[in-house]
Amino acid sequence: MALSMDEQRILDEMASRLAEEDPELASRLASLGRPGVGGVLRSSRSRLLAAFLALTLIVVVSLMVYAMIPFRAAITRHPAERPAPAPSLTRPVTHSGGARAAAPAA
Repeated sequence: MALSMDEQRILDEMASRLAEEDPELASRLASLGRPGVGGVLRSSRSRLLAAFLALTLIVVVSLMVYAMIPFRAAITRHPAERPAPAPSLTRPVTHSGGARAAAPAA
């Protein structure tokens, strides 16, 4: 229902008097009709952007944790617990540079 011009004028006068007497209350009442954070997040574009940012953050943190695992294992392991190097699978080489000669048959 639309207000008459006289009613609108009275409301405007009341609003101006309120702004003069209590500016803090007037600013609170003026902000009631504005959309807040909840109104902004209702759009599909902002929800999609928020989901993408959350997924990106999860992936980055996961990759950082995965990359740090070898460093943590090397730091926390005691030197005596470290595995011995694997045995060599190649034939030993003599000082002359060739393979070790077979023992002469007697």
